[in-house]
Amino acid sequence: MLRSKCLLAVVLASPVLFIPVAASAQTKVPAEAGEQAPKAQAPVVSVVDEDVPVGGFVDLEWRVLGLAEHVSHGPAFAAGVTFLNGLLRLGIGALGRPGPINPATFDVSVPDGKTYKGKRDLELKSDGAMVGVHVGLSLPLPFYEPLSIQVPLTVGYGGFGFYLHGEDRETPDGRRVSEWENELFDGKDSFLGVVIDTGLRLGYQPESAPWLRPYAGVSFTVVPNYETFVRNDYLGLGGVVGLEIGHGI
Repeated sequence: MLRSKCLLAVVLASPVLFIPVAASAQTKVPAEAGEQAPKAQAPVVSVVDEDVPVGGFVDLEWRVLGLAEHVSHGPAFAAGVTFLNGLLRLGIGALGRPGPINPATFDVSVPDGKTYKGKRDLELKSDGAMVGVHVGLSLPLPFYEPLSIQVPLTVGYGGFGFYLHGEDRETPDGRRVSEWENELFDGKDSFLGVVIDTGLRLGYQPESAPWLRPYAGVSFTVVPNYETFVRNDYLGLGGVVGLEIGHGI
């Protein structure tokens, strides 16, 4: 009788015992299986837009120029197409040294005993501009991708020279002032030719606005074979502050 009661108790208790055992069998214990739980990884966000291999750019900048052995100011501009996710740029570039915003004057004496309005000693102002083909390279810094080293190069054609200003632009006989300048300085008041402009810049691309990149750096401008009555060269270093809009690094 006691044996029958014990057997009945075992049968009744077996469903209760089976449930936790089955649950335990279905639960995967990483420690027992020799596995490790995968670690959560933050998504990697690249500053370079890999989905746009070809894009466009516009550079707007202001320069402090060291041309003609004096400090002056002027704008520069570049626009075109970017390739290789902004690493390479190709387009047009231009720069200018406006005379009206640069007050510096250059003292000269008219050669060969010539005079202008009874004066032999004159004060001239300077201006010039160029436009040409622009090529640029932009390399992101490996340790901080939002910063990039930029090497721009513009090779083009332009003119830089010197001119009468103020009351001296009113000629005594009513002729154009450019005619007087050519006669006074034997056609050497300005020079037209090839102009080369290059530089080295550091650009920053904020992650929140990848289409906007401020930059700063130095420039070097040279006019090969330059020769005028006032100066025998027109070259110098400059400082650059600018903003690039468009696709790139």
